[in-house]
Amino acid sequence: MKFPVQRQLLPSHDASAPVSALASLRPSRFQGRRMLGVMLLGLLALSRCGLAQSATPDHADPAVAAVPAPAPLETPADLPDAPDAPLSTLDRALSATSPSESFSSSLDFIPADPAHAMAFIHKGAGPTVPLNQCPTDETRARECRIHWHQLIIEASIYNAFQDMGNLYTGYWYRWETTHGKWWDRYVDSVQRWRWDHWGDDNPVLDDYVGHSMMGSITNYMWIQNDPKGMTVEQANDWIYWRSRLRALAFSTAFSFWWKMGPTGEAGIGHNGDHYFPDKGVITNETGWVELVTTPLGGLGWTIGEDALDKHLFRKIAAKPHRPVTLLLASFLTPSRATANIFRFRPPWYRDAYQVKANTFWSDPAGPEQANQPVGDDPPVSGTDIASAADASAPGSSAISPRRQPGEKPEWPRIGGVHEFGAWWGLSLMTGHVWGYAPDVKYMPIDVNYSYLLNPNSHRWAFRYAPEVTALAMLDEKAFTPKDRYTQRQRSYGAGVSPVGFRTNFFPDARVQPYVSGVGGFIYFNQRVLSPQGSQFMYTIDFGTGLQFFRKKRQAWSLGYRYQHLSNANISHHNPGTDANTFYVAVSRFRIKGYR
Repeated sequence: MKFPVQRQLLPSHDASAPVSALASLRPSRFQGRRMLGVMLLGLLALSRCGLAQSATPDHADPAVAAVPAPAPLETPADLPDAPDAPLSTLDRALSATSPSESFSSSLDFIPADPAHAMAFIHKGAGPTVPLNQCPTDETRARECRIHWHQLIIEASIYNAFQDMGNLYTGYWYRWETTHGKWWDRYVDSVQRWRWDHWGDDNPVLDDYVGHSMMGSITNYMWIQNDPKGMTVEQANDWIYWRSRLRALAFSTAFSFWWKMGPTGEAGIGHNGDHYFPDKGVITNETGWVELVTTPLGGLGWTIGEDALDKHLFRKIAAKPHRPVTLLLASFLTPSRATANIFRFRPPWYRDAYQVKANTFWSDPAGPEQANQPVGDDPPVSGTDIASAADASAPGSSAISPRRQPGEKPEWPRIGGVHEFGAWWGLSLMTGHVWGYAPDVKYMPIDVNYSYLLNPNSHRWAFRYAPEVTALAMLDEKAFTPKDRYTQRQRSYGAGVSPVGFRTNFFPDARVQPYVSGVGGFIYFNQRVLSPQGSQFMYTIDFGTGLQFFRKKRQAWSLGYRYQHLSNANISHHNPGTDANTFYVAVSRFRIKGYR
């Protein structure tokens, strides 16, 4: 004979029974043995409930058997809720800090050790500590610890940037690094450091200004990765000085690494292992001054920038400005601006307060979904079927959110008709398809614009894409070297490329492959590629790459171009050269009448 299943209240629902503190803790917080004990106790309590429900009339509890069995309920919703049990002080503290409801509060477990339970709360079970409270936090919250991973990445990029600058600008840096037994020369560079000299025979600006700024940059790299200091503004208190002294320690360590580490000047350039004449002095360019002025001068520089930031830059940033204004204002705090760049932030970025750029490049006004990444748009609600017709896109239609008066409608596709952007490229090796001048290094910086010619196509996007070469640097062997230190020469130029086209494939996708072709000219400040060459050079290039859309109107690209430079025989000699240029680009899109 089967009995109808009855819903019973466990004994722990008695108003006089305390609720266990363990019932409000997340199970994942327990250690192995405590979890096993909790599970055994839970099974024991559930088994008691199950035996009471499944017992036959001959063996049933008389107190329970005396209660008439209620009729089966139609729906679970008709069952009245059980009365809430009173909470102890510890129970209320635990329930406030742990929203988990994995265990029912109806189970009467043995109370946990309060000290052990509270220890878990302090280790991360409690609420998150806001960033602006980290400077005064005493609980050692995880979110207030140093961001070591990001700090190491930024410092490594900065170290590599300095090495590239030395190698690119110094012929003898490259020669010394690539000749001889590298490890033996590195060890000699460290052992021959002149600990008995203060000066390193470098210019005063290098020793006392350049190194101080370098120390300030590394200070801000630490500060922007230290939650206990990134929101702290200048003040004569222990919180501020503790933050800057911690940064001083990191700057000192970085300075020693830069001078004596294998990826510093002892390993790249082998400073110290050889003497050479420089302005009438025999030197190996080592001395105490480099190790002292970098951290101590950097600390003084950082304190000065903190004062300017608090009393001047913050007043400028109180209102939105255009990027040009903010960029010029960033020169008030050049070290902080440089450190921001190495964490891929605008130079004017601040952790303590928001700096709003009112510009074409900032997000346009509109609903929240206009500023969200592609693919993360919220569900459309309260919408109208609105025509997205435009002079460049006749007949197209889309679902557009109902907007307030004066608000522009949203363009229904990724990208836009007008594209504005810039790209930076570098070629360290030459090709030999058309030109034959060897060992030429080429670095262009271009500003580009493109116009979408087929806005109705969903298979490919064909764009007219002219460019302006804002700066082109061409590094080659010197025609007539003056001495052993001038083996190479560098020329600078600028130009225009009015003929340019680009085709993007899969224009509705977040990642779009493309091919491009551009032609124009560059005018250099001196003859290039040959003493009988020309300052005027024609350029033509063909390339490919990938465009990644971070947002619907913002994208960045990685690409490659095979670039040919030639004077087209307008001078006595036309060697020409081919550059294998790898580049990175950023873009912003706009549509007239739409956001």
